[in-house]
Amino acid sequence: MSVLDDDLQRRLTFRLAPALQPMALPMPALVAVVDTNVLASRACHAARNGLVGDDVLSGLATTGRSNTFIGAHVPGELIKHLGTVAASSNVELRAAARVLVGNILPQLPVVDVTPGDCLNPRLRQFLRDDLELPRAMRGDPDDIETAAVADLLAPAVILSTDSVFTRLGMSSSTAAEWIGVARNLLQAAGFEANLADAALVVELVGRLLFAASGAVMRFAARYPLPVLALVAGGLYLAKQYGYLDAVRVKAGVRRLGETVRPILDTIGESAAAWEGARKALFVVEPEGSPTVEQLAARHLARCGRPLTPSDLRDRLKITGHKVSAAGLKRAMTAHPAFHRQPGDQYRIGRLAYGTPELPR
Repeated sequence: MSVLDDDLQRRLTFRLAPALQPMALPMPALVAVVDTNVLASRACHAARNGLVGDDVLSGLATTGRSNTFIGAHVPGELIKHLGTVAASSNVELRAAARVLVGNILPQLPVVDVTPGDCLNPRLRQFLRDDLELPRAMRGDPDDIETAAVADLLAPAVILSTDSVFTRLGMSSSTAAEWIGVARNLLQAAGFEANLADAALVVELVGRLLFAASGAVMRFAARYPLPVLALVAGGLYLAKQYGYLDAVRVKAGVRRLGETVRPILDTIGESAAAWEGARKALFVVEPEGSPTVEQLAARHLARCGRPLTPSDLRDRLKITGHKVSAAGLKRAMTAHPAFHRQPGDQYRIGRLAYGTPELPR
């Protein structure tokens, strides 16, 4: 593959800006839910290497197709454990905290869950912490909120070094493998973001062509003789200059194919890489019929901006879910994961602009 092809493939899979309309692609986007241990280790990694932030977590947030969230317990756990992780990584605590507070946490909305969110069967197993149980069956109550956030926003991928998620069937990575999972998610999300942009462009071009063709048809119906004369004149000039010559047309088509083929091959290779990356991910899928809160949370987690209850109702209707605006507003007002913005708009999660208790 040439250097040009390498550069094209990189641009097909990685993003420097979010997708213009992330949900233009019909397939469901995967969100990421990050645990305390990952945040602490990536902050230390960035501080040790002189980086202002973390490339993996920042990259996921940048795509717009894999928005990343944390549970409400995470900031408190970071206060307790960042010092230990920094010491084991031979990193100054203040440097790690500076990266975490200044560059990583502001990109990760904090999602609060309720006790009711933690009561479905696949989450209750996290409460089994009896030491007499076999390790394969043992849960950890400290991690149930991360699991509950993933369940609320499903389909989701949990990024954690804690083996409890693997033991209980909500992840498939070990502490040594989670970075590979994150990079697979980043690659898949980047390619999907490009596809979403392409779908948006195709839609806009289609609308323009439809509008233009409609205008042409109306003009032709109103002035048939001038239009017929214009078409006949165009065909005559095309024939005079050889544009209708079969040999010339075939040669032009052949040259176009030779120009486009390397690009199509690169797109095909990127699509194959995307398919492999997506299949390698262990996804926390939705279970059962979604509640109103889950419908609202899952859409808001992916659309990338706050919506009014009426706007959210209309968007959910397109996906086949009929919920009234009043019902959505009641559900979002009562649940702590949703936060009201000016103009009666609601977003999922609160922004973590900083944790003052961490040393600066």
